Amino acid sequence: MKRLSILVLAITSVVLSTLSCKNNTDSKDVDNNKSTLNAKANDSEDLKKELEDAFSKMFENTTFTNAVDYFKTDVSDDYFSIGADGVAQSKEELLADTDRLKMLEKATFKFYDQKTRIYDNVGILKGRSQAFFDGKYVAEFLYTAIFVKENGKWMYTSWQGTWSKDTPPPTVLMEKN
Repeated sequence: MKRLSILVLAITSVVLSTLSCKNNTDSKDVDNNKSTLNAKANDSEDLKKELEDAFSKMFENTTFTNAVDYFKTDVSDDYFSIGADGVAQSKEELLADTDRLKMLEKATFKFYDQKTRIYDNVGILKGRSQAFFDGKYVAEFLYTAIFVKENGKWMYTSWQGTWSKDTPPPTVLMEKN
């Protein structure tokens, strides 16, 4: 009986000692995971900043004056867009559409409600924008812009715009311009 008590006490000591070490290790794992998550969050914020900068650069350069040079260096070969007006264009078609590029150059835009998501080497920005000509509000649209990171650089690859329910009818827009 005494041997059984000593055996149970020894087993209990080993189990408690093991559990204590396990809990200590788990605590360290949690701390390590938190550090890793924080590092990833910081990386993610850095990537989001890079992507948002690429988006700003895209809007500054998708114009009649800048598009040719910008599309050579910052736009993927498989670029495709669908404008809020329903016009779908490849990279070559957009570059050939000088009227659209001139219009984009004359417009100013206010962006808001933007959400940025990054999935490995794909960055997606979605939000809303208002367009103005000569300071006058002419349209609001919802947008999705897609970028792909190639050789360490965010390349503009796709655009899709949709008129917002708050946009005046297209006939009114055409009369204003």
